[in-house]
Amino acid sequence: MADEGRSITVTIKYGKGYEDSWVTFRGTPEAISGDIVSFFGLDCDTLTGVTPSELVVEATHAAQGTMHVVRGLDARIVPSQPAKTADGPRGAAQAHPKPSVSVQPLLDQIQACKSTDDLKRLWAENQMAFGDEAVMNAWKARGRALAGS
Repeated sequence: MADEGRSITVTIKYGKGYEDSWVTFRGTPEAISGDIVSFFGLDCDTLTGVTPSELVVEATHAAQGTMHVVRGLDARIVPSQPAKTADGPRGAAQAHPKPSVSVQPLLDQIQACKSTDDLKRLWAENQMAFGDEAVMNAWKARGRALAGS
């Protein structure tokens, strides 16, 4: 860039409407990239070589995908009651499990869901994997099937 210290502004919208949430970042492209990675909880290892512009596109996709899930199943991002494991309430170390590398196991889990609450839980535990169109489509289809039964 010609002006190395120049400040820019990036706004990532969760939807098309004015009433939808958005987040704004200001600073140098490098600072904004770091802020976006931190804000969205993205994995730095998978973002090696990604330009700031590509990172904005990815973050926008994640934000809008989250909004589609919330609206599509009337889901909540923060559960109304803390999730529990066999060892008690879910701790900070368990709060953000990494999605599996392969999509097929998640597709199988989606089909195995017996209720929309199961689908919501699966989404909450694997949010990053829902950026994959096949996963999102299977999840929506299962939600519609369960809502119709």
